[in-house]
Amino acid sequence: MTGFGRARGSVGRDWSGEVVVRSVNSRFLDLTIKAKESEAPLEPTLRRVIGRHLHRGKVEVLLRLKRVAPSAQQIAVDEGLLEALLSRLSALSKKYPIEGTVSARDLLAMPQILAVETGADGFSPEETAAVENLAEQAVGAVVAMRAAEGKGIAAELAPRIDLLRKLGAGLATRREEIARNLAATLRERVRTLFPDVPLDPGRLEQEAAIAADRADVAEELQRLQGHLDQFDGILRQGGVSVGKTLDFLSQEILRELNTLGSKSRDLVSTREILAMKAETEKIREQAQNVE
Repeated sequence: MTGFGRARGSVGRDWSGEVVVRSVNSRFLDLTIKAKESEAPLEPTLRRVIGRHLHRGKVEVLLRLKRVAPSAQQIAVDEGLLEALLSRLSALSKKYPIEGTVSARDLLAMPQILAVETGADGFSPEETAAVENLAEQAVGAVVAMRAAEGKGIAAELAPRIDLLRKLGAGLATRREEIARNLAATLRERVRTLFPDVPLDPGRLEQEAAIAADRADVAEELQRLQGHLDQFDGILRQGGVSVGKTLDFLSQEILRELNTLGSKSRDLVSTREILAMKAETEKIREQAQNVE
């Protein structure tokens, strides 16, 4: 499901911050956090907040921090390394046609010699809590947007479930008629294939009854009805993290329809089962996007 959320605010006394959360459809939670290397200590906090609220979707979290107060930074110089460098350059300048001096620009290009050190190590509990609060606000907006989308998906799925229930009821109504027709067809086919062979009427009826029993779909229709009722109940009640349950139920519905199709000996029933499978595939595609 898609969603977008943004939250801005102060992060302690020294920073202002912004957290942006975007999500698109995905069967599983695929979380990416974009932040500067110096902000890496805040990543576990962001992951924890997102994981509490989102369980599916390709989610991207962007963290932006901006310092609003002067930082207690110091410039550290490795004087020993600098002296060794100057001494080496002086010696080389006597041997080769090069200058033995180093400019300030040259020093800035040497991170081994110059380093910027901050007075603080990481982020304080107050700053971490502020970032967590911003993340909660941003992901809350995403959840609200996804909830609105979920209502739309539920409104689309409900008529499809009703159609499956209607078609399933039609199959159940014709179940006994199909069994009788199958038995009659079997008797007629045997008589046609062996017109001059005396047949035991009792044995013929027994085989016809066995064939009809094997083709009976009462259990499959009962399980199908149970899956549809459960699916419909979840749509009506809603809840948290129902997407995987709906996805599983749609697979079970499709499994029962495949069994019905393999047992079908009636052209009308076969066509209806194919129509039900097509509807179920559409349901499953939508269910995979539901949180």
